[in-house]
Amino acid sequence: MRGGVEPAVVEVRSMPEVSQQETFEEWEAVVAAAYVPLVVTPVRAGEFRARIVQSRFDGIDVSVVTASGQHLSRIPRLIHEPEEPILFASVTTHGHGWLEQDGRVGELADGGLTLHVSSRPFSAHFEQSWGVVAVQVPLAEVVGASGVAADRLPTAVRFPPEGAAGIVGRFFCGLAQLQYTAPDQAAELAKHGTGLLASVVQLAAGDLPRDEPAHTLAKQQALGFIQSHYADPNLTIDQVATACAVSRRTLYRMFEQGGDGVAAMLRRMRVERALALIRTDPTRPLLSVARSAGFMSERQFYRAFKRETGMTPGEFRTHHA
Repeated sequence: MRGGVEPAVVEVRSMPEVSQQETFEEWEAVVAAAYVPLVVTPVRAGEFRARIVQSRFDGIDVSVVTASGQHLSRIPRLIHEPEEPILFASVTTHGHGWLEQDGRVGELADGGLTLHVSSRPFSAHFEQSWGVVAVQVPLAEVVGASGVAADRLPTAVRFPPEGAAGIVGRFFCGLAQLQYTAPDQAAELAKHGTGLLASVVQLAAGDLPRDEPAHTLAKQQALGFIQSHYADPNLTIDQVATACAVSRRTLYRMFEQGGDGVAAMLRRMRVERALALIRTDPTRPLLSVARSAGFMSERQFYRAFKRETGMTPGEFRTHHA
């Protein structure tokens, strides 16, 4: 991007005369042009909206993505050797999801920054609407600047808004906003983007081996286990701990650093599931919604739902209708 060129804007939305399959095929093509080819599938039927605002600077791309819930996969058949590998850094601006790569599962939420690479399979899942600031740079440049080998990159690890990675994440969020109002200034600041990402990689790669590797692995196992079983009303914190071969106390301690305890994360995932069920089937009995979302009782469901949304399930259903 040179000389104040304005960012490119692409928007896709469902329309009555277009099938959902055709809408997602169009969105897949947009994603492939802006990033890399991915398989994109909806998480539910109904209205779909997605938008990308992208600026291509010298050596680095910065974009703002907002979209409805979906699942995105970089499967092996889409990865081709001649393509230049890309390092992606994503800062979640709203919504909640999961990123999986290299056997790790990282949470996408609350301004956290995550990394993944295009040269290896990965998948991302968002149950509800979401938004990220996405940065892409040539992987070779970050590897060269950081001195960290590509297979040692901390992919699918959530770095919270606090600390060095959080500062870099806020830099890219500011850059994404500056591209609207002062593209010349944004282009000048973007020159430092690769170096900042290299610093994050260098710091993270140096910290991870000292951060109790067994606990780090156990945390990733816990995230994956919760993601697979959160809709089970009988799932307990003790079962999660047992599945990861750690004590209940250790499990709580592992999730303290991210600022979101394991019980709060489980509650939020269940409420998000309930929101989706109410939207897609407004006449479904709330007890059925509660059970399908993983709650043992209506009372537990009501308390958790109001804590997360500020409304009761009935109020939300009326408002949505």
